[in-house]
Amino acid sequence: MVREGFGKLFNSEYELVAEGHCQVDDIRGTVTMRPIIDTPTLARQRGRMRLVMEDGSEIYVTDRIIRFRLNVPGAPSGASYRMSFEDKPPMPSAGGFA
Repeated sequence: MVREGFGKLFNSEYELVAEGHCQVDDIRGTVTMRPIIDTPTLARQRGRMRLVMEDGSEIYVTDRIIRFRLNVPGAPSGASYRMSFEDKPPMPSAGGFA
């Protein structure tokens, strides 16, 4: 099942790392994010991260991030990031959709 929506990605220090449109593939255990602003901050993150979706769901992802460029007809080209779900228990939550 693939679901889409807006998400905010936080690092283990609860700092906002990126935000933007996300495609969550629950079967494959991956998230593809197109950040609103593409900064090198996301690729430099180490440690566990938490993705909070606009519907209130939370996904914990690893710091193994694949960056690629998307050129989709009818949409602006830009960077996209793919992350895998985390296997470990989640880190403590710092609140809802911030």
